[in-house]
Amino acid sequence: MIDELPVALECKVKSFEDGILIGEIVNVSADDSVVTDGAVDITKLKPISFDPFGNGYYGVGEKVGNAFKDGAKLK
Repeated sequence: MIDELPVALECKVKSFEDGILIGEIVNVSADDSVVTDGAVDITKLKPISFDPFGNGYYGVGEKVGNAFKDGAKLK
């Protein structure tokens, strides 16, 4: 574990072919400072994402929808 990181994902390699790595998350460790009601709180975590096309880093913004619910309304 890296002390400076509030969340760590432990992964197991499932396959590696043609430069493509597929893994399975087998454990998640999170510091109490980013947990709310027993789950990682994305607003406390404040993750960033790398844009390889523009070589920039971007902060993850506000919630814009509900997975597995909002799309079902379109059927």
